[in-house]
Amino acid sequence: MEKVSIQDFYTGRSIFITGATGFMGKVLVEKLLRSCPGIDRVYLLIRPKTDKDVRFRLQEMIKCKVFEWLRQNQPDALKKLIPISGDITWTDLGISFSDMQELVANVSVVFHSAARVKFDDDLRSAINSNVKGPKRVAIFCRQLKDLKALVHVSTTYNNVEKDTIEEEVYPISLDPQKLLDLVDCMDDKLLASITKQLVGTSPNVYAYTKALGEHLLQDLTFESGKQRLPLVIVRPSMVTAAVQEPLPGWIDNFNGPSGTMAGTSKGLIQIVRVDPELIADIIPVDFSINLMIAAAWDEATCAKSSDRIRVYNCSSGSLNPIIWRDFRNWGLRGVHEFPCKEIMRYPNIKLQTNRLLFNIEIILYHHLPALFFDTIALLCGRKPFVARLFKRAHKMMSCLEFYTMREWNFPSQNPVLLMDKMSVQEKNTFNFDVRKIDWEIYMTTFAVGVREYLFKDDLSSLPAARKNLNKMKLLRMVVRFVILGLMLLFFYVFWTKFTTETSSIVSFLFQNTNNSSTVQDILENETFCGVKQHISFR
Repeated sequence: MEKVSIQDFYTGRSIFITGATGFMGKVLVEKLLRSCPGIDRVYLLIRPKTDKDVRFRLQEMIKCKVFEWLRQNQPDALKKLIPISGDITWTDLGISFSDMQELVANVSVVFHSAARVKFDDDLRSAINSNVKGPKRVAIFCRQLKDLKALVHVSTTYNNVEKDTIEEEVYPISLDPQKLLDLVDCMDDKLLASITKQLVGTSPNVYAYTKALGEHLLQDLTFESGKQRLPLVIVRPSMVTAAVQEPLPGWIDNFNGPSGTMAGTSKGLIQIVRVDPELIADIIPVDFSINLMIAAAWDEATCAKSSDRIRVYNCSSGSLNPIIWRDFRNWGLRGVHEFPCKEIMRYPNIKLQTNRLLFNIEIILYHHLPALFFDTIALLCGRKPFVARLFKRAHKMMSCLEFYTMREWNFPSQNPVLLMDKMSVQEKNTFNFDVRKIDWEIYMTTFAVGVREYLFKDDLSSLPAARKNLNKMKLLRMVVRFVILGLMLLFFYVFWTKFTTETSSIVSFLFQNTNNSSTVQDILENETFCGVKQHISFR
């Protein structure tokens, strides 16, 4: 095809998206409608629920604040959204015959972002979504009459046994199809018993199954006797709040670093196991989405490579790194500048690398306060809840710890090469140049986004929130002085008692020495034995 602009490429085209109701999916849908106004239709694969059909779920989705600008300025654009009942875990994606006919005739670009992202998921469910799901999507794409690009969303963390993860699909020791056949033959109990052996060096079933999904797609792409799929793989690292679009700081989940930021904002999380000098390879969600849109355009309009799938490491660490120490310091500054309306304690967080010290500080900073608050709640006739919150927070922290105590290099050359093909206007409209991110400013945006979109705190409540923050700061100082005072009092009493008893022994020894008593006589003296026994008991 002749090279056309990104917006011209999408003009008149129909798009098919899986995972549209998720975090990244919403941003993708909104960005396509707003920045590619000539787009024809956007088909969304949505799983029906018992009490909600797909049309109702679509209406719920577009009520999200993400679509506020479109509702006010381009309401007709939302009419281009067409819900398709189905699920990536169902045969043929669960799409009806009539819907399939419409999709086959019209769709030319597919974005596959649906996945199960639970790190502690059972292997069967993860395989069904993250391995069999991409296979079903690829088979669906083979039926499309005019497919120009298939964008598969993966993760940079799917080959973590390597220090450097290049932009390529790595070979694996076990054939994905053979694994699928093996898993299908096992019952749940047997599969659970061998999951650790199967997962091997992968940190969790999510990373393991995403790597398998990539490899299976590669096999299907170059399957003998069939036309090559126009596949590209986009691998985001840790996806966080938006820099600018659709709204600065927009976030709708507590996954990964967002959960840590949220817990810190509320004063819940005070200690995490993180190496402060390692790179926090985060990527704002709008940068990931812009790269996906541009990657589809490039795949459809560039000369095809017959022997290699183009992979994009969508990360920041190799081009514009931010370390965890700065993530903590700048994020905490944003939290203090834009505090939440209701907080449990004064927001603060310590980064600890030592396992023993971390476990001790977890008891001091988390378990003991939880016991105190829940005891107060019980005494007031209320249901305790703080220990339950900490349990959820610790589960999230344990999943994240693997990534915060290690570091990888994700070379991101393909995104840079892609930018070179874009015009200045396209680079502004579909910006994914992480080199331009000012992390210090972004962390404040992140903190504001957590406050506004996760905790629904309107900016009008900010003056009251700041007063409350100052009260919590004063309370923390008072508590620290009280604890320090009690410790000093304890040591004073102990030292006074110790020095008094020591003086008694010295005096006794001196007196008996003057009386020319032998050492044996002194040791057998009743007074000396009583003092010695008293000290030993204490």
